Order: sequence, then C-alpha cells, then structure tokens
Amino acid sequence: MKKAIYWFRKNLRVSDNPSLKDAIEQNDEVICIYVRDYSTYSPNGLDIGEMGIFRRKFLDESISNLQENLKSFGLKLNIFEGDIVKIFEEVRSKFNSDKVYGSKEVGWYEQDEEKRLASNKFDLILYDDQFLIETDKLPYTIGDLPLVFTHFRKKVEKLVQIRDEVKISNKKFEIKNYNFEYETSNESGGIEINKNSNFPFVGGETSALKRLDSYLWRDNRIKKYKETRNGLIGTEYSSKFSSFLSLGCISPVTIYHEIKRYEKKIIKNSSTYWLIFEILWREFFRYVYLKGGKNIFLKDGINGNIFNKNFKNDLDLFNKWKDGHTGQDFIDANMIELNKTGFMSNRGRQNVASYLVNDLDLNWTWGASYFEKHLIDYDVASNWCNWMYISGVGNNVKNWVFNPVRQSDMYDKSGNYREIWLNKKIGQQNIEF
Repeated sequence: MKKAIYWFRKNLRVSDNPSLKDAIEQNDEVICIYVRDYSTYSPNGLDIGEMGIFRRKFLDESISNLQENLKSFGLKLNIFEGDIVKIFEEVRSKFNSDKVYGSKEVGWYEQDEEKRLASNKFDLILYDDQFLIETDKLPYTIGDLPLVFTHFRKKVEKLVQIRDEVKISNKKFEIKNYNFEYETSNESGGIEINKNSNFPFVGGETSALKRLDSYLWRDNRIKKYKETRNGLIGTEYSSKFSSFLSLGCISPVTIYHEIKRYEKKIIKNSSTYWLIFEILWREFFRYVYLKGGKNIFLKDGINGNIFNKNFKNDLDLFNKWKDGHTGQDFIDANMIELNKTGFMSNRGRQNVASYLVNDLDLNWTWGASYFEKHLIDYDVASNWCNWMYISGVGNNVKNWVFNPVRQSDMYDKSGNYREIWLNKKIGQQNIEF
C-alpha cells in the first residue's frame, strides 16, 4: 500500500496544484498537513513582533477554506504548530510513511525546513507549484539571472511557454483520523473589517476564483487596468490578486491562462498585457531571491549601497513613520490605511518606502520588516526585492526618489484619500518640483 504525506505550504488550493495531483494519483492513502507559523522577521535593532491581525485573519480564512475544499477528495487537513522536525517525526511514526509531496519555496527559512527534513531522512518530492515558469524552463541558470528586469522579461516572452493547468482526478479517499500531539485547531473571523478598507475580501481559493471571474468576466475591469492601477480608493482600481497569490490560493498559471482566454474572447490591449507584465515582475523577484539568498535581508542588498545612503537606525523617527505621524499627509494616510486594514496601494507603497529611505534617511530593512508584519499580500520575494529596488540596493540602476506632495497632487488631487484616513479636510497644497 502506497502512502504519502502531503505538505501544504504557500499553495493553499486544490486547483492547478501539480504536486497535490501527483500525491493523490500515485498513492493509496494521503495525509495532508499544514504547519502554521505566525512569526515574522526582525532585523537588528527592531522587535517587530508576530504577524499582524489582518494578515493573520486572511491566512486563517485561507486555511479554513482549504479544509473545506479537500473534503471533496476525502482528505482532512491536519494543522500543526511547533518544531517542523518533531511534527514530521510524529506524523511519520503514526502514519508510517516518510514520503513527502509539496511545493518548493524561495524563502531561506522555508529552504532551511527542507534541509532539516531531508537530513532526517524524509523523502521530499517538491514541485515548482508557486512559479509561473518552472526552474528547468528558465532560459538562464540561476547564477546568470540578469540584474535588470527588462532583460529577463524579453527573453522569457520570446523563449518560454507557460505550462498548462492541471486537474486532479475524481479519486476519493476514506478520511482517517489520527491523534497527533502537535495538532491544533484553526479559527478564522472575529476581526472587524474597516468600513473604508480597499481589501474587504475573504481569504481562500474559493474567494480567489470568484475574484478572478469578477475582475475579468463579470465586471470587465481588466480592460482598463493600466489606466486605473495607480488608484487609491476602492476594490476595483487594481486586480487585488496579490493576496491570493501570496498564499497560493490561486496559481499564477491559472491567472495567466485566464487572461489569455479573455484576450481571445473579449479584447487584447495594453491593460491585459500589463497585468501579465506584473506577474512576470513577481516571477523575476522569486528568482532574484533564489540567486541572492540571505543578501536580500541585508542593508547593502544584492547590489551594494551604490548611492551611498546612510540607512540610519533611529527608532523615534521610525515610529513616527509606522504610526502615520510624520506630518506629511500623503505618507501618513497610507501608513494609517496599512495599520487599520492590512492593505496599501502600490502607489502608496512606493511613496512611503521612498520617504523612509530618502526623506527620513532610515534603514530600509526596518520598513520591509514592518510591511512583512502587516501586509495581507506579504510575499517574501516581492516585498524584500521591491524594498531593495526603491532603496537602491537591488535590481535597479536609478536612484528612485518620490516627492509625496507632487504625488498626492497627481493621484489624490481632490484630497479624498487623505481625508478618509486622516479624518480631516485637505486643502490645496503647494506643489514642489
């Protein structure tokens, strides 16, 4: 009798999940496990604490939804907390299998987990479930990955064919219950969503697929994505796919092929291309992380401090930034939105990051760590590589500096966004150039 452990990580879905498909089809009994961890990374000089309440809420909702969706295959999701090796040792002892299917991850912590399990004689069968482009199809070795995204994009667009989506057979197992010492329950809900939140969505695969359908087909929003993507207010100015992608509630391959179907049936334009363009940025940063490793967490990043910035560790200034008390309205409004909802627009993220680095002259890794704590759509590669980019220590050759007064006049000319989060009337500000 063939038995296997299926290890869910950041691929909390059943659709287009190649490793889950093979685990189900190649074995007579499968036990599904998820090891929950609310910890976050704290750079030197900063104690960032555990995962923020909104990010945690979205994770718990996604786990709950996965539990429900697995039932159609006769599978139970066993949730654990604790040391990864001790958990797997207990599962191996009671389930009598050391064969583990799962997805590869790019984080150093996740890679360390894989090494620890392998050294304890677990047979790991890991897939590129979370990639748009599998590692063996990349037109570079990891070591030869270019510094500049444009070079990566052009070569990928020319040479790489995206794999087809996969579907799991109708095979159904008989649910068996095991008494595990490290097993825990999962609770979701209980956190009130701010009435002004631009991300009121529930976590999970079911919600992800509904969002994909509504953004493309029902509401046709993708048609004007390029024109609206720099918005600040509402749910529809951007796709909001990133949060679902960050936990693997939906695969980038599914989104890619759905956009291609939309282009064939409805319209192909600069907006449909631009959403694929953004997914390629996400993919690029995953490989940047694989190449750069732990360097992406260091102040000098992967490219060195070529613009000679100071990156000071000033806790008082940092606290003003994180609490939305800098006195700069556009920056403060964005930080308050993050603190009250767990979300911030892409335009806002670029501005608050630039302000921390260029105006306050602070350590960018502190800002990246704060985002890690709070952002519902936190993704280790996208977050840290984007912060490196803005800070001038990553995949860039230009020193990016955003003027928040000019930016607010361009993207919040009416002041409506700032009024929502600052709870005060915004008058016309003088524009600085």
